[in-house]
Amino acid sequence: MKKPFYLPTLLSLLLLVSPAFAQTDVEFTRIEDVIYGRKFGVALTFDVVQPAKANNGHAIIFMVSGGWFSSHQSINPKYYAPFLNRGYTVFAVVHGSQPKFTIPEITQDIHRAVRFIRHNAAKWGVNPDRFGITGGSAGGHLSLTMGTKGGPGDPKAKDPVDRESSAVQAVACFFPRPIS
Repeated sequence: MKKPFYLPTLLSLLLLVSPAFAQTDVEFTRIEDVIYGRKFGVALTFDVVQPAKANNGHAIIFMVSGGWFSSHQSINPKYYAPFLNRGYTVFAVVHGSQPKFTIPEITQDIHRAVRFIRHNAAKWGVNPDRFGITGGSAGGHLSLTMGTKGGPGDPKAKDPVDRESSAVQAVACFFPRPIS
């Protein structure tokens, strides 16, 4: 039986209020616009931000979302400095946005993103059993949703990505926005 992995919420909160949060001189590599899916002619993307030094093999999936709107321009790798300084690889996920897409459709984007990252975990040097997810506002809501609704893929799916689990092992959400 595997020992469960937990990314302590307290650690995440401490990271955000610690002096290290202000530190922006972290060295990192960034892979932009990795396409994890497509729908209705729209590419769904994320950026991979990895520490230049020691990689601890753990992934943080960061929901780039506020008010159910997600934009590549909102990704700021220096914001992830507390995580990068501790060796985490950050996946900054951009999803379909309202009003074009509904919240259930956006949720499916996140399932797809987690499955895609898990399917390609070796490429980025992360352990597929060590995924944490975080976000604020709508991103917090999406993080909680993945924490409670992430689960096994379809073993009969034609696409091997869809066979992967969308479960995460840890959630740290901030001021989750309720569905209105």
